[in-house]
Amino acid sequence: MQQSVVLKASNDGYELIFRQAASFDEIMVDLKTLLDRLNADNTTDKQISFDMSTEGRLLTAAQNQQVTQLVQRYPLFSIHKLTADVILTADALAMVERNTVHLVNQIIRNGQVVEITGDVLFFGKIHEGGVLRATGSIFVMGEVAGALEAGYPDHNQAVIVSPLTTVPRVRVGELLELVDLDKTVSGVNVVYINDIQSLDYQPLNQLKRVRPKLFTRNGGLL
Repeated sequence: MQQSVVLKASNDGYELIFRQAASFDEIMVDLKTLLDRLNADNTTDKQISFDMSTEGRLLTAAQNQQVTQLVQRYPLFSIHKLTADVILTADALAMVERNTVHLVNQIIRNGQVVEITGDVLFFGKIHEGGVLRATGSIFVMGEVAGALEAGYPDHNQAVIVSPLTTVPRVRVGELLELVDLDKTVSGVNVVYINDIQSLDYQPLNQLKRVRPKLFTRNGGLL
């Protein structure tokens, strides 16, 4: 009969694999048997840390707790990480949302705050007193007389790509400031957080230099 828990050794330590076809009760029984054997064979005081994989099974919070509590019965054993080959549908959808470039073509009026999860390619119009806020980067091809807030609230690798002559305020990640036209460049600006953790302004042709990962993630289309 195939064991529900498989032990693999490597140079980095031990990996425990929970077979997807087995029931959780079977896994707990076999895991305890395996840990008992390893504990008896361990003649040193060396700590053993396990990477645990549940393959295509997602454990509930209660099941995770049961596994953790079982391992904690053995003073020399610990869990380095517990992973699965799948994620919750809600988590997957949120991940797609965060990594999608959203095309937004709307009017944002005075006092209105439009919040977007992910990156934004903006074709609309922002009136004075309006705010466009995104968790990712903002690329402007519309008219902006209001505020632009990228990387909200704390994604400091985000950028704003926009002309700034009519933009009163910008925010990237945790940094917010009023636009000083003496600091900006002519034409389209790339607003980003530089290495000394302050907002910086560069011309559009410097985007790949300051944020090369944008091009890697988007296949070089930006």
